[in-house]
Amino acid sequence: MPEHETGISGPSGRDHHIHTEDVEAAYIDMHAVRELTERYRIRAHRMARAQYLASKSTQQMHNRLGIPVVVLSTIVGTSIFASVSTSPALGWVIAAGLISILAATLAALQTFFGFGTRAQQHRVAGAKYSSAKRDLDLLKLSISIGRIRAEDALAKLAEINARLDQIDEESPDVADRFYDQARQEERADDEGL
Repeated sequence: MPEHETGISGPSGRDHHIHTEDVEAAYIDMHAVRELTERYRIRAHRMARAQYLASKSTQQMHNRLGIPVVVLSTIVGTSIFASVSTSPALGWVIAAGLISILAATLAALQTFFGFGTRAQQHRVAGAKYSSAKRDLDLLKLSISIGRIRAEDALAKLAEINARLDQIDEESPDVADRFYDQARQEERADDEGL
């Protein structure tokens, strides 16, 4: 008898071969599907929040580098324009040169780290996780009111799980501190997920 089949004696005493998958499908416990749906919901919620927190932090880093670049470049440009008709003292020329180098260095760091791009990637990932969480909310509701069969709920859950796996692969990594913060916020949330 193949490994994926089981022999069951019927009323006539003859063995009936039933695929194990069929037996498993017949005994899908809706409570287990509900619990798994809830675990995926919580994880999607936490990952969405962690991605949004990472986006906010990365955007702040972008601004911390970007604003001084603009200010320093403006100072250098204005001082060079103001000194066109005069011969500034050597100290002012050196100061303008140093400020110009600092502005160029900050601009290079901003470009190298790509904080603006990464912030956008985190926002997109957060939106995708939020979308999956909303689909899990609907699945949970369908299960709770009995509007979906266990087999269909499990198939829908598998589809959403595959989507979550794809989001995981496409998303930028999130520092543990953002995931931990999302978990702490969840515990403090008195409105519920």
